[in-house]
Amino acid sequence: MAEGNRKVLLAVDGSDESLAVVRYVSESLQPTDTEVLVYQVMSKVPEVFWDLGKDPAWLPKIEAVREYEQKQESIAAEFMNKVADMFRQAGFRPGSVTTRIGAQQEGIARDVVAEARRGGYGVLVVGRGKSASAPDLPLGGVASKILSSAPAPATWLVGGKPHADSILVAMDSSDNAIEAAKHVGRMFNHGRNTITLFHAVRGISVSVEGMEDIFPDSYRLRLLEDAEKEIRPALKLAEIWLAKMGVAADRISTKIVTGVASRAAAVIDEAKTGGYGTIVAGRRGISEVADFTMGRVTNKLTQLAKEQSLCIVG
Repeated sequence: MAEGNRKVLLAVDGSDESLAVVRYVSESLQPTDTEVLVYQVMSKVPEVFWDLGKDPAWLPKIEAVREYEQKQESIAAEFMNKVADMFRQAGFRPGSVTTRIGAQQEGIARDVVAEARRGGYGVLVVGRGKSASAPDLPLGGVASKILSSAPAPATWLVGGKPHADSILVAMDSSDNAIEAAKHVGRMFNHGRNTITLFHAVRGISVSVEGMEDIFPDSYRLRLLEDAEKEIRPALKLAEIWLAKMGVAADRISTKIVTGVASRAAAVIDEAKTGGYGTIVAGRRGISEVADFTMGRVTNKLTQLAKEQSLCIVG
């Protein structure tokens, strides 16, 4: 098994959007000691359909469908050749990247989840899906099902055509946030990426008459200052871990913003203005609730991070 469970399952569908995901992953991952399986689930015509071939009237249709399947298999094989070339050009050694085209068994999402659990992968990568560009459909159906199943310790949701040069780590003081920072040190290419450990402190909004007497400006300012002091040990610990994992000090920075209305929105704003291609967040933060698979901030990020890769860890 790859060191530190650097086994990656990359789910593809043969589309141009999927090829953009492959390009991002090949450029982002640490090429040494990483194993990648690029996996495509292909829909097959039900077996009962072939039984219709016993009826002479159905023979032309049977042949047409058979030709269609063979063409799709040929297209998929050509796609996988492009995939292999991308990883080879990115510096992956021969044998570290394998490709597989599997016939659909229970459904695309279910088959991907089954492979992730069966193979013991540390990371599962999937594109957000074509429907993710619609405001009311933040994730494609397959991506949504995979994310809710959480079949691997980390899930990467890749949207748009993100670059692989800079990473924004959404930090709080939870153990999950430290694990997110460790994930960056373990999985990402140290020689290529810069890493920013980012924390957003929510402000207290005084919108009801009379509340300003209860929460005067001086009190609200002190809360922000206290919150900033509280996060600094976690940021320092994350820096220490990244250094231990071989990330150069000049590639690590920290940033704290205060008084924001929404922590998730602040992360997205920073990603857009700072030109980050990757956002990394813990699955659940300091306010984790056992009945929920994701914390509120991370859940909101899955809806908002449409042009970046969102790496959910934990």
